[in-house]
Amino acid sequence: MKKVLSCFLWVFYVAIILYVFFAVLNINTLENFVSALIFEIIGFLALAYFIFCNMFSNPIKVGYFVPLVMTTVVYTVILDAVNIACITTVGNLFFTLIHLVLLFVYCLVSIPMYLMGRR
Repeated sequence: MKKVLSCFLWVFYVAIILYVFFAVLNINTLENFVSALIFEIIGFLALAYFIFCNMFSNPIKVGYFVPLVMTTVVYTVILDAVNIACITTVGNLFFTLIHLVLLFVYCLVSIPMYLMGRR
């Protein structure tokens, strides 16, 4: 039951973010559409990896798992805020640079938490 609920919540989360992208922001009509979508998919996949690997393999300690999931959600929310603020005003190269820096900071925070939680 826990696995089904986790899958449902992840799919629901992805659906909400994609709804905001396509229905609210009309992102598919903008220049930075591909960059924004790629970095959102990276956030979705990271969240899926942390949740589903924790269920199906050796679980991460709860003290590391909860902050890791919250960090991933905050990363995705920050990406949404950057997308809303910068998608029309910033060029594609600078937009991608902003996302790469955010991804780098996210990796600096999340990878050590993940590794320490696996020990």
